[in-house]
Amino acid sequence: MIIKTHNMRTLQNTTSSQLQRANSVQKVRAEVVLGSPSANCSGVGICRVMAHGAGVNFTCPKVNALLSYTTDGKLRFEFDKTSMEGRYMRRHFRWALFQVFEAYTVPYQLFGKLKLEQRTIQPGIYQVLEAGDRLIVEF
Repeated sequence: MIIKTHNMRTLQNTTSSQLQRANSVQKVRAEVVLGSPSANCSGVGICRVMAHGAGVNFTCPKVNALLSYTTDGKLRFEFDKTSMEGRYMRRHFRWALFQVFEAYTVPYQLFGKLKLEQRTIQPGIYQVLEAGDRLIVEF
């Protein structure tokens, strides 16, 4: 069932099988800057990913997230809704879709054991699942 909330289509309930399938062995706390790298982090997509509390002085708004990978090798971002302003939720997660216009490779330090192609988020449109206070996107 799809409902409309805050000008954004969301799934009312993410099924336990969807969440179980996506559970991973390791979750990394991170701060994510949304936007396009070539547009100086404006627009949509993933502009930058940093380890949580890394002390990087970055002026663009950051969103707290848990990063992991699924058993089928997809990168999974669990964005904390409470750490972002409503306008960013509307811009980046409207219609329960997350758009990426430019490829972005998650830094080696966060998932060193993954190959480059497994750490790279490709351009595309990705489904957003809502689970409590998190918006989940699998790349």
